[in-house]
Amino acid sequence: MTISVAMVGAGRMGAKHVAALAAMDDVHIVGVADVRPEAATALADETGGEAFADYREMLERLKPDVAYFCTPPADHGEQLVFAAGLGINMFVEKPLASSMVDANAIVDAVERAGVLFTVGYQWRYNPTADVARETLGDLSATLLAGWWYWTIPPIPWIADRRYGGGQVFEQATHQIDLMRFLGGDIQEVYAVYAQNARPESELPNWDANAVTMRFASGAAGSLHTTYALFPGIPNGNAVDIIARELLIRAQSARCTVFRRDQEPVETKGPEGWTIDQPYMEAVRRNDPNLIRSPARDSAKSIAVSLAANYSAVTGKIVDVGAFMANPPTDVAIMPTG
Repeated sequence: MTISVAMVGAGRMGAKHVAALAAMDDVHIVGVADVRPEAATALADETGGEAFADYREMLERLKPDVAYFCTPPADHGEQLVFAAGLGINMFVEKPLASSMVDANAIVDAVERAGVLFTVGYQWRYNPTADVARETLGDLSATLLAGWWYWTIPPIPWIADRRYGGGQVFEQATHQIDLMRFLGGDIQEVYAVYAQNARPESELPNWDANAVTMRFASGAAGSLHTTYALFPGIPNGNAVDIIARELLIRAQSARCTVFRRDQEPVETKGPEGWTIDQPYMEAVRRNDPNLIRSPARDSAKSIAVSLAANYSAVTGKIVDVGAFMANPPTDVAIMPTG
């Protein structure tokens, strides 16, 4: 069996996924689409696939087994609903969508089509997440705390909150998603954002974000992130999960467990591991049970991020369930295309 894959988006993440997929003997990149024809051609030439300027033409003509979408979240609503209508399995880079309206439309289309669909939340897919989950076991987490200390994003549209949605939405969505994976659903959100370190002319975005969360389990949650710093800070991002006499520190490719009077135990992810490996295995087996970030669950993760944006702008405590059911339209909190 050969799995045919079409890539929508020939930027940094598209190239990264192409490299991972090209290492698999049974995967063939048949096409690359990008609104920049030269980028599509350059990446397609590396794979032996065909280049397209219009993703619709590519998907209709090539009818691939899988389509990868490595495009800005504001484009996802139209793109993913279109591909679902063709019955194509999909991998989409996070976040799922730029609004709850688009997210809900994607969920409906994907579930109606019955395709194998995942969002690229590699933190929960990494085998180290299983170590964290198994270590926690039946213990009740009482605190989940995440942080991400970083610099101005190198991608201009991500650096601009009007298009990237801010750090909590675009980057720290990984940590929110992992918190939900390990701690269950989040019921309430309250956030305070700041822009004291970098002027608007340098960074048209919030440069500091603090979010407090209440989990349905009763656990407390916190997230603090910044674009005010510089690259290379050791342990610049993680999620701590705290239970009785137990600290689990989960990062993108390692998990460290701390217990009283014991040496910390660190488990690293497999060398060369990528999220493409488990997703392609789900496609090979046609097994939805291997999908860890389906559309409906991923919509809950972006709801927390967008609810945090809304809270920061309005000063309100936000009920996440109500936010998802009836998304507010009174302030601009979502990235635009």
